[in-house]
Amino acid sequence: MTEADLAPGENTEPLVELAPAELADRGAYLATLTFRPFDGSDVQRIAKLAATEDYARAAAYEAMHAALGQVQTMAPDTPAVRTFINAASHMHDLRQALGALESAQASTDTNVVGKLRLYAVVAHGRTYGSHARPDLAKFIVLSPGDAATTARLKVVRNKHGAHSENSMAVTTPVLDLQREVDGSITIKQVSGITVEAPMPASFVSEFTSMLHRLIEQLTAALQPLKNAIRVELTSKQLRAVFDNPQPLQFVVTPVAEWEPDGRRPAYPSSRFSPVHLDSGDDSSFNASITR
Repeated sequence: MTEADLAPGENTEPLVELAPAELADRGAYLATLTFRPFDGSDVQRIAKLAATEDYARAAAYEAMHAALGQVQTMAPDTPAVRTFINAASHMHDLRQALGALESAQASTDTNVVGKLRLYAVVAHGRTYGSHARPDLAKFIVLSPGDAATTARLKVVRNKHGAHSENSMAVTTPVLDLQREVDGSITIKQVSGITVEAPMPASFVSEFTSMLHRLIEQLTAALQPLKNAIRVELTSKQLRAVFDNPQPLQFVVTPVAEWEPDGRRPAYPSSRFSPVHLDSGDDSSFNASITR
């Protein structure tokens, strides 16, 4: 899209380049974009410098939103907001499960396929039985068929994903025997062979189809919850967060502070999301948006 084609409120994608030498002391990268104000007047150009490409791009967007009178902020802590949080948080797990199944479908490595499908079972399993939020079934109605599939997935998670209790993984001891010259039999090797059987392809297909339906149902169920937030929040509350935005912040935290039993923070303290990284760790964390 060219600048001349921009409609009111539209913008071009940010162009991020190395900053000119004379500006490098203010940031290594320069991001530029153009947008047309809502009144349809001439396009405006924004240029922002930052230490990284991502920061430069984010700074350009932030400046544009400010110029358009737009602010993104955490919502005030109200009952409707907390209900929406509980429902929307399930979308991430459903998408994680579906994404794992789709990645498995695209893989030719049977070992990888098995692990991805099992992860999908675990990710889906987070949507029920939690001590931190209500079950997914509180927000949508599962059909009898989807309820039956979910019940079978619970068994796979509990007896195979979390524990080795069913016939999908069986270990058998095997002896390598040798007849010696004198006729005696000796044991040369004792081995344990574990055979892990995959979930049937028909069941995986059933699982995949269900996830598509659940995501569609949850998307629809979230709409009235969003509307409830619009109704509940007062003009005074909106003005307060508009004038003093509270953006989500990712806080880099020493890995020494990480504990596996760290409890999910309650809203609104969840605004400050801890990201634990070892020194030199270049791994990234995962985030998703539910609209």
